[in-house]
Amino acid sequence: MVAHSGSPRPERTCVGCREVAPRDHLMRLVRESAPDGVAARVRFDPSGSAPGRGSWLHPDSSCLELAVRRGGFARSFRSAVDTGSLAQELENPDFTRTWNR
Repeated sequence: MVAHSGSPRPERTCVGCREVAPRDHLMRLVRESAPDGVAARVRFDPSGSAPGRGSWLHPDSSCLELAVRRGGFARSFRSAVDTGSLAQELENPDFTRTWNR
């Protein structure tokens, strides 16, 4: 059984490290549909409200690596997904600045 802090802030689980954290400490990712026969692409959702199934990730390259290695995205999205450009986006200083609140 997981003990909750009683905080009114929504919490989510990181698909990489599997730690529960406040929603505002994680980045939301969504699955974009792809043409037939191609795995759907995963992209960051800066608004946090794009339609469709989402998953949550700490803005940390080690959590991204864990999610890819452990199959966290495929499990979260319930299908195979292409995560090819996520690492490059996460390393971009302009991109990470938008997530550091």
